[in-house]
Amino acid sequence: MSNISRRFAMLLVGAAGLAALAAPVLAQDAKFYNGAPRTYLYNPDTDVCFKDTSQYKKEGPYTIGFSNAGLGDSWRVVMLHSMEASAAKHKDQIKKLIITDAGHDDAKQVADIQDLISRGVDLLIVSANTQQALDPAVSQAMAAGIPVVMVDRRIASDNFVTFVTASDAMMGRLFAQWIVEKLGGKGNVIMLAGQAGSSPSENREKPAREVFAQYPGIKVLETVYSDWSPVKGKQVMQAMIAKYGKEINAVWSAHGLQTPGSIEAFIEAGYKDGEIPPHTTADVNGPLQMAIEHKVPMLEVGYPPAMGGISVDVALQVLAGAPVPCIYTINSQIAVSEGDNTPSIETPLRLTDLVVPKGAPDMLITGGMGPDYDPKTFKVDYPQ
Repeated sequence: MSNISRRFAMLLVGAAGLAALAAPVLAQDAKFYNGAPRTYLYNPDTDVCFKDTSQYKKEGPYTIGFSNAGLGDSWRVVMLHSMEASAAKHKDQIKKLIITDAGHDDAKQVADIQDLISRGVDLLIVSANTQQALDPAVSQAMAAGIPVVMVDRRIASDNFVTFVTASDAMMGRLFAQWIVEKLGGKGNVIMLAGQAGSSPSENREKPAREVFAQYPGIKVLETVYSDWSPVKGKQVMQAMIAKYGKEINAVWSAHGLQTPGSIEAFIEAGYKDGEIPPHTTADVNGPLQMAIEHKVPMLEVGYPPAMGGISVDVALQVLAGAPVPCIYTINSQIAVSEGDNTPSIETPLRLTDLVVPKGAPDMLITGGMGPDYDPKTFKVDYPQ
């Protein structure tokens, strides 16, 4: 085993442990996946990219800045709370965690990053609103000698130390391949994407289109954007149903935030239980509740907001001078509705294993914050 492979194997132990945070409380069930990240195990490359962070090693306690794209949905709220909880656990190492919120405005986030640079933070964690617009500001921080850890949303270039994420590409491909196989290689798909220009949406859309392009019988009717909102998701799907009607055979949804709106649009258009086309989803309780109630074929691939807390742990590794992978991938749980495994998507998990039947529809089932967590009342004493 090479030194780089040995270091990665050691990090995998830590990553697997941290990834357990991203699984529901029920994850003690043997059906839940608790192994090393699949994206590493099935990576065809012989070498895995690592960053030498020895130049950033310094004594603590540290001041860490977090430039957040915004808090426009429940997923981002839980991600932020996960980060605050992690900072609270590391009070001995973190002197201050400075959090800014750009309100999903590129110009505001650029200004936030420049302000954090001027305040002399030891490290920046950034979740970029859009990947092109934030690239220069993040690159400026790196040029100033401030290490940057991206989380959830990256920039277009590789001018950062590491990117903490679940695999957007894997999600996009799995969603698309499952739809292809559910449709028997022939049918029409609406792609219900997230926010135009955001890296999670773009990095799921592109691999999905590559999968669909391999099957001449599959036609993507249109790609529409929901801005990760069930309200807008419903509006754009109502327009698609009015335009295409029964020609729509499946809905590729980039995340679970907008999926309930899509299903509502079909219900209000008169579709009966068992008639709504297959949908994809991630993380959110409501789509699973609706799929079970209305007999909607569904694939769930988690994109855990617990990556917020993990980004803090990774930041401390960087400041300790430890090597870190260029892409720090955490695990995803994969589940299907009953009877909807396909040749490529074969999983023992069912939606019924993940759903919280009486839980709030906007509950994040992959939040990793524990059974008593309530985002409305959450408060933790983190260094600020």
